[in-house]
Amino acid sequence: DVCQKKSGPAFYKCEGSDLAAVMRRTPGKAKEYAATQVPGGTCVGYEDIDEFLKHPGLDAVYVSTRPGTHLDICKKVAKAGKACYVEKPVGRCAEEAEEINKVFQDAGLKLYTAYISRAYDRTQTVRTLLSEGAIGDKITNVSYKLVGSGGARDMTEDLPWRLDAEQSGGGLIMDVGCHVLDRIDYICGPLVNVKGRAENKHSPLVPAEDFVHLTAEFGEGTWAALSTDKGATVECTWDFASEEQTPFDELHIVGSKGSLKMAGMSPNGAVKVYNEKGELQQELTFDMPEHTAQALIQTVTNDLRGMEKSNIVSYGDNAVRTQRVIDTALNSYYGGRE
Repeated sequence: DVCQKKSGPAFYKCEGSDLAAVMRRTPGKAKEYAATQVPGGTCVGYEDIDEFLKHPGLDAVYVSTRPGTHLDICKKVAKAGKACYVEKPVGRCAEEAEEINKVFQDAGLKLYTAYISRAYDRTQTVRTLLSEGAIGDKITNVSYKLVGSGGARDMTEDLPWRLDAEQSGGGLIMDVGCHVLDRIDYICGPLVNVKGRAENKHSPLVPAEDFVHLTAEFGEGTWAALSTDKGATVECTWDFASEEQTPFDELHIVGSKGSLKMAGMSPNGAVKVYNEKGELQQELTFDMPEHTAQALIQTVTNDLRGMEKSNIVSYGDNAVRTQRVIDTALNSYYGGRE
């Protein structure tokens, strides 16, 4: 689904981008994808990464493998002199994400990270609403609560890889929670003074945590859409395997003169704006993107081509910040995050 729907088509649909080559170790699969999924007949399929990286005219590489493989693959990409666009989470822990980021910095190459929700129309609309004072001149509190899986894919196996910390770095907080944390960082500024905990409350047959709670404050972030009040707080809770029957997913941003609510894990969910009394003032709706990663991939393409600088682009630095927050919450559960 990631390559066939979310991201893959965007690489040949974005202006200024062509999908020149694909690689998968499973015999025949990359050639099949190149022949059946990519228009034009010029895309080449490879089974060996070293041969793939030698493909003529290759400028940048998208890494969409499991997080536990990212470091080794990214080292090869950087050694080959290619820019990289890597799926989130970038590494299984902050230390791994930092190492990947440094590999590209040392090589003088761009590292882009796939926090695609930054580029959603609804996220950009929220930034505009905040900057125009829709909820006041300061953010005073941000809260998030998820009950349910948050739309995580490929969860039918006895032990899905997303719940195998050796492959993923932890439980669903790594795959689902990181999106929301990056979006809070992008909209409101970096999280500091983070405190958190993780537990396995409902899943005795799964080794990973299924409940995460954290609190934080905001640091200085020049990229924030609206400044935060001194002492503004953040509280987030993920209950991935709750026995509650009704899933719940809500990001709530409170300002000095109102508030804003939106689903955290939706590409097109409505954004609702309330006044100080809690009365609904606006409800904005959005179309579902055909390819949810395409908007971000277009900004990455433009950046690679030197066409424009955009504050939407997600780099290695913000991915490292997000991973540090997650590590703080998971540290006690795993007895360290190295």
